[in-house]
Amino acid sequence: MTEPAPLEGIRVIELANYVAAPSAGGLLRDLGADVVKIEPPGGEVMRGVVPIGTGTGTAPFNFLFELENRGKKSVTIDLEAPGASEVVHRLLAGADIFLTNLLPRRLRRFGLTPEDVHARNPQVVFVAITGYGLEGPDADRPGFDFSAFWTRSGIMSLIGHPGGPPVISRIAQGDHTTGMAAVAAALAALRLRDRTGRGQVVDLSLQQTGLYTIATDVAKTLVDGRQPRRFDRTAPENPLFNTYPTGDGHWLMLVHMTPDPYWPRLCRVIGRDDWAADPALATMAARRQRAAEITAAIEGAFLAETLPDLAEKLDREGLIWAPMVELPHVIADPQLRGRDAFQPLETPAGTFETVAAPFRIRGADVRVRGMASQPGADTLDILRAAGYSDDEVATLAEQGIFG
Repeated sequence: MTEPAPLEGIRVIELANYVAAPSAGGLLRDLGADVVKIEPPGGEVMRGVVPIGTGTGTAPFNFLFELENRGKKSVTIDLEAPGASEVVHRLLAGADIFLTNLLPRRLRRFGLTPEDVHARNPQVVFVAITGYGLEGPDADRPGFDFSAFWTRSGIMSLIGHPGGPPVISRIAQGDHTTGMAAVAAALAALRLRDRTGRGQVVDLSLQQTGLYTIATDVAKTLVDGRQPRRFDRTAPENPLFNTYPTGDGHWLMLVHMTPDPYWPRLCRVIGRDDWAADPALATMAARRQRAAEITAAIEGAFLAETLPDLAEKLDREGLIWAPMVELPHVIADPQLRGRDAFQPLETPAGTFETVAAPFRIRGADVRVRGMASQPGADTLDILRAAGYSDDEVATLAEQGIFG
């Protein structure tokens, strides 16, 4: 029996570029939705970023574009051309979701605001992903995840060692987080649409998504009005929640949020049974007073061990920890491999692996569904399905709608 795709029968029209909104469209496609990507003539900007060839005479493989756009169909429309917005509305007439990252001023310019769209299709779910949201003083401010998600949300102010310079996030870290939030919100809005019969507006900002990722810190600042301190690994409040080097050049992290039950176990690992028996060190509050001393002792003991030997001791004592692992090791991790975290993508340059959706649904068909179409490859078929005759398509082409 074939496993069902959760979103089979759902049509998504995507008018977006770069990463955040397209990543949401990519996940919706993994879930089985039919996703049609509207691109400018020649394709969206990410098609030209970092293509990789596998050798002489082979086709290039743009791993970045395929990561976000795998399995999507492509229609090319020049939004600047007269009548182009009408074509978009015709496509939206048969859509369940409209996914876009156009700033409000551009939505107004092209007649594609939520009000414009709902006037033509009252049942569509309008999903907007922008730097700062559809409303407010910065609604029209451009924002990548580096600026809106990482910097302006406050995350950057909390990351790094005390006194050190600001740390830059990894590429698209905030985009993918916001894309996942968009999928959740879009599915909730679809549920509401199906219950009420009315279309919905989903408004996500990179800034607010970033805020939510540090909500624990923000909730405290809402109470006391203070900036949280950066984490100081040389004198942490809790030495059992800290990073440590090993003697063979690796790093690991101990992660004991409630450390008291684990304190005697760690003492056995580092050969300090006297500390385990000392009532003056039995609580986290008491150990905080000697945090620098304890941290230095743990580090010294760990530096005398190789990671494999230390791992055996930590696991034997039931301690909670993980090694810092570089990406070549991550992609070989048997735990991730067992979860199909990396899935094959067939391309003209050969078969490559890409990163799968970060969730599984038992008994459902959730998977990578092939490459993105070439720019405009599906234009004729999609317009025919929207009710255009071949003569009308030819007229649109003469008007420069397709570039």
